[in-house]
Amino acid sequence: MTSLFRILITACFLLFSGLTLAKETVRVGVLQYGTVNWEMQAIRNTGLQNNYDIQVEVVPLASTQALLVALQGGKVDVILNDWLWVARQKALSRDYRFAPWSTNGGQLVVRNDRNIHTLKDLKGKTLGIAGGKTNKNWVLYKAYIQQAAGLELGKDIQVKFAAPPMLNALVQQGELDGVINFWHFAAQLNAQGMHTLLTMQTLLNNSGIKAPVPLLGWVFSAAWASQHSKAINDFLAMSAEIRQRMQTDDSLWATLPAFTKYPAPAQPWLMDGFRTGAMTTTSPETQASLNAVFETLSRNQEENDVTGPLDTLPADILWQRH
Repeated sequence: MTSLFRILITACFLLFSGLTLAKETVRVGVLQYGTVNWEMQAIRNTGLQNNYDIQVEVVPLASTQALLVALQGGKVDVILNDWLWVARQKALSRDYRFAPWSTNGGQLVVRNDRNIHTLKDLKGKTLGIAGGKTNKNWVLYKAYIQQAAGLELGKDIQVKFAAPPMLNALVQQGELDGVINFWHFAAQLNAQGMHTLLTMQTLLNNSGIKAPVPLLGWVFSAAWASQHSKAINDFLAMSAEIRQRMQTDDSLWATLPAFTKYPAPAQPWLMDGFRTGAMTTTSPETQASLNAVFETLSRNQEENDVTGPLDTLPADILWQRH
């Protein structure tokens, strides 16, 4: 009888241990060269997953298009993307949600030897631009520079479109006077002594949009999130917690191979940029700020199909914890 009792106790212990150890896996699609890898490596290196009931599986992919295909095909559960894609999917009856991650956007960086101190000094200069004419950077910067300085990109200011690494190479070689490039490429130019003339958040603030505007966020299927609400809420909480740690713990950054691969002079600029853009909470003003940006895009997109068939921004693209 005693032996049977011990067997039952052992079986129950093993059963409940197994239940305790069983964690739901959240598959996170990441660009294999993206800054999101800093966060993923920080989560791994700190053992933060041990505090949550999920297991993060990082799925590296080669391009933004590959991320979108993987998400839509159910090969990953979560990716980083922008809210405008989520809105356009809504117009196609595809229901996704957006949880803000960063306010970092394109930055206008200029060479110090080209006598560019204000936007008006850009007249007759040549700027390189990342993202193409269907990107938010092009539409918002074009509209703002015309409003603030009376200069038109593509007319008063010559433009060249290219991939971000190529733009950095060209401006370093002196073949461009400046670039509108993604923030982490801009930070590398800052580290070489070039200065930022305008950031996306300053542009938006000067346009009357005062609340922080998330430009990148975690994107996932609304149906998947509804079925796995604890898993997505745990993941978002974990993501916010690690970025809060990364705000103050310099030593943590030294453990991240995806970060330390950058030249040492660039690392403080990259760290500061990441910290400045990190967005871990939303407020009632978040939806209003997105609406204002959408209206600006819609009003200034000209022949470029930026907002798609939408007349207004859908009200339910932001994830609401439940």
